[in-house]
Amino acid sequence: MINRSTMFRRYLTKADTFLIVVLTVISLAAMLGMRGFALNGAHVTIESSDGGIVELSLAENREYAVNGPMGDTVVVIEDGAVFISDSPCPHHYCERMGKIRRRGEVIVCVPNRVIVSIKGGDSGEALDSVTQ
Repeated sequence: MINRSTMFRRYLTKADTFLIVVLTVISLAAMLGMRGFALNGAHVTIESSDGGIVELSLAENREYAVNGPMGDTVVVIEDGAVFISDSPCPHHYCERMGKIRRRGEVIVCVPNRVIVSIKGGDSGEALDSVTQ
């Protein structure tokens, strides 16, 4: 029986291993570095299936119940972050997404059709991009 591990190592040189390690380190450093440049958001936008859109400040701690087709989804703003604490959806993936606080981050409860997103930021209402 052929051991795949030794078969793979036969074709992998020291230079290949070095290159893999270097590229992995560069990728991890880039991901961590980019996270540091993300701006904290100024307010949260909550959209529901009935077309209602609510904008709330991240500076004020509060709970907000959003009505969806399955029932109420409870959105909590606490210490500059927002998360879903309770939802009637069957798998509760939206609750497991945890807290978000940076501009552009989103929590979606698909079965209950609720979208929570962070807008604004430290540099005002900066644009992400401009298209024509």
